Amino acid sequence: MKQPFKTTLMAIAIAALLTALCCCQESLPDRCAREAKEYTSKKCPAPIDEYTVMDSLTFDKATLTLSYYYTMRGNADNKANIVRDKAHKALVDQVRNSTALKAYKDEGYRFGYIYHSAKNPKEVLYSTVITEKDYR
Repeated sequence: MKQPFKTTLMAIAIAALLTALCCCQESLPDRCAREAKEYTSKKCPAPIDEYTVMDSLTFDKATLTLSYYYTMRGNADNKANIVRDKAHKALVDQVRNSTALKAYKDEGYRFGYIYHSAKNPKEVLYSTVITEKDYR
């Protein structure tokens, strides 16, 4: 009689442990939000080139959108210099070819790109959202 009770107790303990381990795992949206916040606090502002600085990275759980915020400087700090179709295509290609974004692309996440003016920080020079339809 003692052996089945011991086996049942062991099974319950294992089930409880597995449940606890599963509950502790971070969901992909939670991981994305955490990583965006950590990236921003550790690496931003991050110069990309002489004209571009990455200011922050955010994640909106409601829309599953990972957004990259940039400031444009010098000659690039001019709306007239931005060729929207070329910029959009370049960003789509960047997302499509990124292995770092694979987990997010597999789940259909969206990727926002917002470029602000250094001369007038409230001015958005260019903004777009790359969706699953774009990168598949």
